[in-house]
Amino acid sequence: MGTQLISFRLKDEEVALLMQYANPDESANLTAQRVIRQVLGTQDIPSDRLTSLLTQVNEFQEQVKSVKVSIDETINERLDAVDSLVDEAVNQHMQAELVQARGRFDKFEQRLDKYFQILRASGQLPPPKKKRSQLLLEPLHPSELAQRLINPKTGHPYSQSAISRQKERVNFPFWSEARDPQGIAWEYDPDDGLFYPLQPS
Repeated sequence: MGTQLISFRLKDEEVALLMQYANPDESANLTAQRVIRQVLGTQDIPSDRLTSLLTQVNEFQEQVKSVKVSIDETINERLDAVDSLVDEAVNQHMQAELVQARGRFDKFEQRLDKYFQILRASGQLPPPKKKRSQLLLEPLHPSELAQRLINPKTGHPYSQSAISRQKERVNFPFWSEARDPQGIAWEYDPDDGLFYPLQPS
């Protein structure tokens, strides 16, 4: 490292105080330099040694900066990993609760189906009216009815395979009525494979 010229003015009172530290035949400038070096603790360090020391200090500062950046990046990576684990745990918990809810809903549907079977067998539940609806509704193919009925679990229409599985239910008209946006009951006719709307009660 080189040297730098530093120039500044002192008040007369400050110069008088400074000169109390002066050596014989020493100018104010030399006295100021010597006093400043004494304050800095560098008066006994050779210039080449001082330059080396300052270089080491600068290198150490750069290393500290590099380590800090590395630590910050590591912390951010760890936080991202923790966030991912938390999100995954929450999603798994929600999925588990959804599966449990669907299981309870399926059991409820099964019990309701058995209840309707018992009522139908005992004659307490009248069969659905066979009179076709006077509404302006045409018979629907299974795929068309699947698009019309809304699954209460998902809020989306059923698949055609789901309708094919459900059509043999004893209480299919009541089941379909609860899922039809207009509350219309549907009856499956095995002769033509179509579903017909029933006259509302």
